[in-house]
Amino acid sequence: MDLSPPVLWLVGGLALCAAETLAPGAFLIWVGAAAVVLGAVEFAYPLALTPSVLIFAGLVVVFVLIGRRVYGSLDMGAPQLPLSRAHALIGKEFYLEEPIVRGYGRIRVGDSLWRVAGEDLPNGTKVRVTGVEDGVRLRVEKV
Repeated sequence: MDLSPPVLWLVGGLALCAAETLAPGAFLIWVGAAAVVLGAVEFAYPLALTPSVLIFAGLVVVFVLIGRRVYGSLDMGAPQLPLSRAHALIGKEFYLEEPIVRGYGRIRVGDSLWRVAGEDLPNGTKVRVTGVEDGVRLRVEKV
């Protein structure tokens, strides 16, 4: 059975696209797409081996660059996750549950109390979390 070059390009391209499901990342899909496009072009315009390989290489480069641009923009748009639950509270405002005396007090976050550090303030004062100290203590300032 003698397979023509367009059929080989199409089968090879589809095999690479299928292999993408087994390999991590998004690279083989672009190589496979280049082979499929070249196979479709060769059905209409049969080419010699050298021009086919050069066109294939050019298509791979173009498709990979387009793919990096598309997938790169998706990665850049994702928000960065906070370092910890405490870091997720930075910028949020709360009321003091216990007054800040000698630099330390407490705020209520949901159903838990968090130790805070800041200037001495009376109970019930509205404060904003500005940072995290020692991984668990929140630095606050009066709003």
